[in-house]
Amino acid sequence: MAWPTAVDVQARTDVTLTQQGEDGDYLTSYGLNVSEMILDAIASAGLECLRDPENLFTEATVIETHDGSGVLQLSHPPILSVTSLVDDGGNDIDEDDYIAYPRHIKILDDGSRFRMQTYAPARPVRDAYVLTYIGGYSDAEGTHTPIPRALKAIILEMTCRELLRIDQKLRVYDNVPEVTIGSSKYRFTSDNSLLSDLFRRLRAADWTVIGI
Repeated sequence: MAWPTAVDVQARTDVTLTQQGEDGDYLTSYGLNVSEMILDAIASAGLECLRDPENLFTEATVIETHDGSGVLQLSHPPILSVTSLVDDGGNDIDEDDYIAYPRHIKILDDGSRFRMQTYAPARPVRDAYVLTYIGGYSDAEGTHTPIPRALKAIILEMTCRELLRIDQKLRVYDNVPEVTIGSSKYRFTSDNSLLSDLFRRLRAADWTVIGI
């Protein structure tokens, strides 16, 4: 199961969508491109989570330069694998000299190579590291980190809320404050607070880039 599709949005909102050609986008009767709305929601969520705007959540190979602190905070978590870690002298850092966590890498100095430690190691003498790793999410077959179901649910909800807000303003619900479709109730809030609860959920999750 990959990202939500326009078919998912149509099923949730009961707004009729028409596909443009065999592999084309899905549009409403008044020309709103819902397929693009999903991509916009993914991009908005990625920026809200402070992720790399080029890759957002998508699995990719990333090269980053970090300062000499003992903890390297990543811009494209979670880590799937580390390709290389090189200090500013061009020396490869052995995998026994660091611990890779989903969202950061901890560099170990000679006196702190204990995996149960809970403190940050002393600052190494090296001034910089160049880290190459594969990070992000993918639902492709094989060894990957799948896109979290909770993240997919937020993206779908973001798209549905925005579509219903536009749809009710344009032609259907005549600016009523809320509407019930099937077993779901949607309340039309102001533009500023329409997605605020979803943004809070995004920022609180493990896919958000945070400082350490």
